[in-house]
Amino acid sequence: MQTDSGQAVTQMFSRLFTTRRYALSLCFIWVLLIAVSLAWFYVQHRNNLNEVAKAQARIAFEKDLLYRKWASQHGGVYVPVTPRTQPNPYLAHIPERDIRTPSGKELTLLNPAYMTRQVFELAETEKQIARGHITSLNPIRGENAPDPWEIKALESFEKGAKEASEVVTVGDHRFMRLMRPFKVENSCLKCHAVQGYKKGDIRGGISVTVPLAVFSVGSDRVLASTAATLVLIGTAGVILILVGARKLSESSTRLEESNAELMNEVAEREIAQEQLREQTVLLEEEVAERQALQEEAVAHQRKLQLIMDSTHAAIYGIDTSGRCTFANRTCLELTGYDTLDELLGKNMHDMIHHTLPSGIPAPVEQCNIFRAFNEGEGCTKRDEVFWRKDGTSFPVEYSSYPILNDGIIEGAVVSFVDLTERIALEAQLRQAQKMEAVGQLAGGVAHDFNNVLQVISGYGSILKLDERLDELQKQEVDQILSAAERAAQLTRGLLAFSRKQVITLAPVNLNDVVESVRKFLVRIIGEDIQLQTTPSAGTLYIMADLGQLEQVLINLATNARDAMPRGGILAIETASQEVESPLDQESGEHKPGQYAVLTVADTGCGMDAETSKRIFEPFYTTKEVSKGTGLGMAIVYGIVKQHNGFINVYSEPDHGTTFRIYLPIYHSDRVRDDGDGKQAAPPQGGSETILVAEDDDGVRNLVLSVLTRFGYRVIQAVDGQDAVEKYLAHREEIDMILMDLIMPRKNGKEAYDEIAEQAPEAKVLFASGYTADFIQKRGVPEEGIDLIMKPIQPMELLRTVREILDA
Repeated sequence: MQTDSGQAVTQMFSRLFTTRRYALSLCFIWVLLIAVSLAWFYVQHRNNLNEVAKAQARIAFEKDLLYRKWASQHGGVYVPVTPRTQPNPYLAHIPERDIRTPSGKELTLLNPAYMTRQVFELAETEKQIARGHITSLNPIRGENAPDPWEIKALESFEKGAKEASEVVTVGDHRFMRLMRPFKVENSCLKCHAVQGYKKGDIRGGISVTVPLAVFSVGSDRVLASTAATLVLIGTAGVILILVGARKLSESSTRLEESNAELMNEVAEREIAQEQLREQTVLLEEEVAERQALQEEAVAHQRKLQLIMDSTHAAIYGIDTSGRCTFANRTCLELTGYDTLDELLGKNMHDMIHHTLPSGIPAPVEQCNIFRAFNEGEGCTKRDEVFWRKDGTSFPVEYSSYPILNDGIIEGAVVSFVDLTERIALEAQLRQAQKMEAVGQLAGGVAHDFNNVLQVISGYGSILKLDERLDELQKQEVDQILSAAERAAQLTRGLLAFSRKQVITLAPVNLNDVVESVRKFLVRIIGEDIQLQTTPSAGTLYIMADLGQLEQVLINLATNARDAMPRGGILAIETASQEVESPLDQESGEHKPGQYAVLTVADTGCGMDAETSKRIFEPFYTTKEVSKGTGLGMAIVYGIVKQHNGFINVYSEPDHGTTFRIYLPIYHSDRVRDDGDGKQAAPPQGGSETILVAEDDDGVRNLVLSVLTRFGYRVIQAVDGQDAVEKYLAHREEIDMILMDLIMPRKNGKEAYDEIAEQAPEAKVLFASGYTADFIQKRGVPEEGIDLIMKPIQPMELLRTVREILDA
């Protein structure tokens, strides 16, 4: 301990000596800095004094130059002739050198140089501040001869110098001398041109001498006061340095004492630090383990998020207060939010489930999602809506189940799917089922209904041939036949709508169809509606069933008439159009190609978008009860589809409706027009024997009555098996077979096949009132057989029978 104390004392004295040495060195540097500052200030003071004197000399030069320039620009100055201003002999070449005023006063021309020299002499006598001297290397007058300094300056001007200045000492006085050249100008040539000078030559110069004593009177006082200030600052600095060194020495002693105490404390702290280091190692190991666990948890959470983001269903979680705790990507996409931060911590009920589908606010206490943690039970709900960020809603099916942690409910997880597409598909399915049901209904009633119509129209036609009927009775029979025909048209329309009607396609000119039905349409629409037809320039041949195409025009015209109760315009137009990607909104079919376009437009009340979408649905109508069946437009749609076409409707409320029907154009050079306009030949009778096989008594009796009236002999059969037996029994007598396709025991095709095995040459005409699909399901093909569809008009039956017998 004594050794340590001795070392401490020795170190203390050593530091004290070092402190005093540093203090003396700092004093020396400080005094040196003050001396250098004083010298620098003296030099700057002398330079500033010289610059001020030089500036004064330049001012004097510019003033003298302006005197000379002014006189030169005015060609000199005329002054009275006096002993000092005698006529200048060097201006004798100027005629106007001497003039006399009207009063008789003698004036002589004083040139600028002489005027300037007299001004210099006057200034020298008046005020000794700046003296000027005009001179030249080639002076005319001796008074203008340069001194040695001016000669040196003038020679530098000849070499291109612009100015010469220098501080000179004359006796005990210092002067600033400055000289600048002046060049010959146009105004100078009046006097000096005879001397050989030209414009731009250096004629000479003006030197200015300024005594420095005038400027140094005040500046010397500034220099003395500044020097005294610097000496005072230097002395004060030295005193402060010495005092500071003493204070620093005392502080150093106290610091050493404190340092000794600090060293002891440091030793104790080093021991504590070593202990702390050991604890730190243990803590780092624990932190590493926790970090590894945290990274594993983050990776697990990331994997879980990826799994949730990969699911089709939207998922989000809420705590017991309803605030969002997590959500997957599908949830953000369906609700229209861009980032997860927009949902986290927000009340999800207020964000997406705040309003019922009816528009009434949904209270939180009645929210089924909150049942998951309020009651601890899960639930699945449909027929509700969620709301997007932009304020729109969409139908959803959602499930809400509680999140349990050791039996404690911490929140709920909600999964939901957007039902928009599913609802649309279900609506399409219901529509398809409805249309299929209509088709099934049409097919189911077609056979029996056609048989009834067959009897009504058949007997009506026979009755019309009775010559004993008067005119009124014939009109009444016409009304019966017309009603039967409308019923038959309605049946055919239903079958066409369901695409189950057997149609007879033939090339027809669309323009001719419009023209042929025009007169009939005028009677349908009434006198208060103007009918306008605009046919295309050329022919528009299509493959169509003429009767069904006329039915389309009649239905559309009837619909337009009902839309214009106060009258209006019904326009029908035909044209051709190349369609690249036609889209039928109902069927979604795309069939590019060349189409004939039939446009039917009215100026009626129009329809809204919702009505336009449903206009082709069966039994859908906007008319009053008893004023429409709701089948007219559905039949139009079915006929167009059966003709491989499509139909579009364009309508707005109070702006009318336009239907455009697109039908494939028939391109063929084999279309014959020679038969157009010819009426069918009247039916002819015969004496042949015909086997009639029909299971309906009414139809069979009608056919019997028609055929026998026109001379034919008829053998009757009540079903297929009976027809086979009757044919085999009267084989040699029978010339032709007329049989129904669908009959008990054997259908018509089976019966004919059995007959054909015995008599391949047998002629047969099939008849049916069933739909095409019903016939095909029973193994009877439509191709390769002669088929006539019920209800059959008697005249048509007679013509067909005659054609087969004569074939």
